[in-house]
Amino acid sequence: MSGYFPDSKVVTIDGIEYMARPLSAKNSWQAGLNRPTGSSLLLINPTIYAGNVKAIEKASGCAVLLESVQNSDNSTIAAVDCGKSKTAKQ
Repeated sequence: MSGYFPDSKVVTIDGIEYMARPLSAKNSWQAGLNRPTGSSLLLINPTIYAGNVKAIEKASGCAVLLESVQNSDNSTIAAVDCGKSKTAKQ
């Protein structure tokens, strides 16, 4: 997926690759599996959403505002608060 979005970052969370990218809305990010395959293309897996949030935080270096999280089709969109740093930017 990262090949489709040149501004995206690939991060590994618990041994799984996620793609996270900034959106045009200020401080908004989207994340999902970097290479979805098999059942992940057809079935909704709620555990992926937790990984998506962690991927957004790791890629952005900012805390996700949990009240902004929107999950759909194994993808997550959320706003971040860079005043609440979670990890160092990569």
